[in-house]
Amino acid sequence: MRRWVIRIILVIVVCLGGANLYFHYGFRVADRVRAAAALRMQAHGVHALTYEQIPVAFREAMIATEDRRFATDPGIDPIGIARSLVVDIEQDGYVEGGSTITQQLVDNTILTKQKTLRRKLLQAFYAIGLYDTMSKHEVFSLYSNVIYFGHGAYGLYNACETYFGRTPGECNEGELTMLAGLPNAPSAYDPFTNFTLARERQRIVLENMVDDHQLTEAQAMHIFAEPIRLRHL
Repeated sequence: MRRWVIRIILVIVVCLGGANLYFHYGFRVADRVRAAAALRMQAHGVHALTYEQIPVAFREAMIATEDRRFATDPGIDPIGIARSLVVDIEQDGYVEGGSTITQQLVDNTILTKQKTLRRKLLQAFYAIGLYDTMSKHEVFSLYSNVIYFGHGAYGLYNACETYFGRTPGECNEGELTMLAGLPNAPSAYDPFTNFTLARERQRIVLENMVDDHQLTEAQAMHIFAEPIRLRHL
C-alpha cells in the first residue's frame, strides 16, 4: 500500500513539474514575441490597433484565407504541417508553408528569414508555446500590426493610410478584403502597380470567405462591387 502511495506522489510531482516547465516556457515565448513585435512596430512607425479596433470584415477575411481553424487550433495545424513536411522532404528543401496565423506571428517576430526545415519546426514549437499563454485576440492583433502589406506599409492601420489615405474604420469592406490578400505576396499584389492582380487576389479572398461560410455568394459579389478608392500618389 505504501509503495502505491509513493508512486502516486511521484506521478503527481512529475506532472506538476512538467506543467510548470511547459507554462514557464510558454510565457517566455510570449514575452519574446511581444518584445520583438514592439521593436518591429517601433522601427516601422506602426500605428498599433487593438483587437476591437480591427474591422470585423478584415478579421474574417484573414481567418478564412490564412487559418480557418484559428479559433480552435493549438497554434499549429498538424495536418497542414504534415502535408508540407512531406512535400519539403520529397523536394529536398523548403517548399510549402502550412503556417497558421500564430506561426506567422512567430515567423515575423522571433525567427530569422532563412527558410529551412529546422526553422519550420522551431516555428511550430514556438507557436504551441503561445497556445496557452497568449489569447487568440492578442495573437491576431499582434499579427495584424506586424505583417507587411507592401509599399512600405507594416500593420493594418498603416496599410489603410498608405493605399487609401484613410483609417481602417473609414475603409469599406471591399478595400479591407483587398488588403487581406496582400500579405501573401505584397509586391505582386500591390494595387498601386498591379491593380488587376490585387483585384484577382481580392476575389480569391472573398471566395474563401464564402467557402468558410463567412459570406453568402450574393454578399461577396456586393463587396467586390464596392469602389476601391486608392490614394493618389
